[in-house]
Amino acid sequence: MTYLKRLPRFEYLGPQSLAEVCGMIAGTSRDEVMLLAGGTDAILQMRRRERVPRRVIGLKGVAELDFVREQADGGLAIGAMTTLRTLLASPVVGRRYDLLRETAAQIGGNELRNVATVGGNIAGALPCADMSPALMTLGARIRLSSGRGDRWLPLEEFFPEFGRTVAADDEVLAEISLPPPASGGAGTYLKFHDRHSMDMTVVGVSAYVVRDERSRTFGDLRLAYANGAPTVFRAKRAEAVLRGRALTEEGLEEAAETACAESSPRTSWRANGEYRLELIRALTKSAIRQAWEKASSRQEARP
Repeated sequence: MTYLKRLPRFEYLGPQSLAEVCGMIAGTSRDEVMLLAGGTDAILQMRRRERVPRRVIGLKGVAELDFVREQADGGLAIGAMTTLRTLLASPVVGRRYDLLRETAAQIGGNELRNVATVGGNIAGALPCADMSPALMTLGARIRLSSGRGDRWLPLEEFFPEFGRTVAADDEVLAEISLPPPASGGAGTYLKFHDRHSMDMTVVGVSAYVVRDERSRTFGDLRLAYANGAPTVFRAKRAEAVLRGRALTEEGLEEAAETACAESSPRTSWRANGEYRLELIRALTKSAIRQAWEKASSRQEARP
C-alpha cells in the first residue's frame, strides 16, 4: 500500500467540446497531461504520485460526451462521460441491457456512482474494473477521437497490458457502442470483494448466454473477467467448451477449469493468485448457470 499525499501542483483546463479536448492534447504525452472524467481513480493516482501531470483536462463540461441513446439498428450508444447513476436511471438500459444495470449497481455506493463515468472506468485500464467485462460480453465497440479523426475497435482489443490501452497520446475515448441484444440472450455479473465499504473487486466474471430454444443448448456463450489477469480479458477457450451443448454439471466444470487455465491472476495484498483461481472457478460456474436461467425464463415468458 502507498500513503496518500497532497495533490501535486498542476494547471487545470476545462474545455467545452470534444474538438477543444483533441486540440489540447495534440502533440502532448500521457506523462504531462491527464484527462479527468469522474476522478474516482485519477485523483488517487495523483495523490499516490503514480501520475504527476503538468496539466489536468477536466471533461465534465463536454456535454456531447454525456448521453445514452438507442441506435437506428436497435443497438445502444453510450457517451464516455455518462455516469453510472445515469446508466442506472436509463429506461432503455433497464429494459434491454439489464446486465449493464446489474453491473453498475454493484460499483461503489451512491456517492461514487454519482460521479464515476463509464468511460473513466474503461480508460483507466485497471484489471479490477467492473464495466469492461460486462461490456465485452455484450459485444462492445469503442470510438477513439483525435484531431486526426475517429477510429473504432472492439473493446476486447483495447487493453494490451496492465495499466495501458492502445489509445494514442492524442486520442480520447469518446463513445461505447453495443449491438442489439441477441434473441434468447441474457447475462449476469458476479464479483467477490473483501468488504463492501472498499468495493475493490478481487475477482469478477461476466457471463452472457444465448440459449438455442429449439435444441435447449448454448447457442453462444461469452465470458469476461476482472482481476483474472493483468488486464480484463475474454476467456474464449472456455466459451467454446459449452457452445452447442446442454447445461450440465460436467460441462460447467470443464468450462470453469478451462477459464482457470486461460487466467493468470496476480498476487497482491488483497488476495494471492491461488485464491483468485478458486474464485474464478466458482464464479464462472455460478455466472453461467444464472445467465442460462435468465435466458430460459425470458424464453418461457414470451407469448
